[in-house]
Amino acid sequence: MEVCVELSNLARLNESHDLSAFDTGTTDVEGQSAWLRDHALTNDQRGLTRVFVATIQGAARVVAFVGLAPGTIARDTLPRRLRPHGTPLIIPGLLIARLAVDRTLQGQGVGRDLVLAAIGRALSAHEHAGGALIIVDAAGEKARRFYTHYRFTGITDIGGRTTRMVLPMPVAAELLKRP
Repeated sequence: MEVCVELSNLARLNESHDLSAFDTGTTDVEGQSAWLRDHALTNDQRGLTRVFVATIQGAARVVAFVGLAPGTIARDTLPRRLRPHGTPLIIPGLLIARLAVDRTLQGQGVGRDLVLAAIGRALSAHEHAGGALIIVDAAGEKARRFYTHYRFTGITDIGGRTTRMVLPMPVAAELLKRP
């Protein structure tokens, strides 16, 4: 049975979404499934993270989600090529705080579409509020490889198997072919 998921119409998480069956499977390094069910809606309502979900067409069952939040990076953690002369000590950006795909749709390009949608939303926010970078904390080697494919650069290990990675806004715009 083919499942139709529309990522161009990501919806803001609300009480009507069905989170009960969401499961990222054995690759759930940072507890994404539990976070979605237990904390996502509260975090969104408090304005800490904006959570956007993809559902199966015509249903409320969530099959993928991304959480976005403001973020900052200390200038001295960036490679020199990412901190030109005049760069402030603290550099604003947008954090891809969470991103996960239900195990039933993994390997079908949904993760690719979701990260590109997140980059698009970051670029839209950049137009209104500025910021130099898109930031992500890649948990595990698989996540590092995934984000590297989209031209994120690892800048520091932040504990355990997690690597902080960044994508400059001009590179993000190039990825999406935006001016």
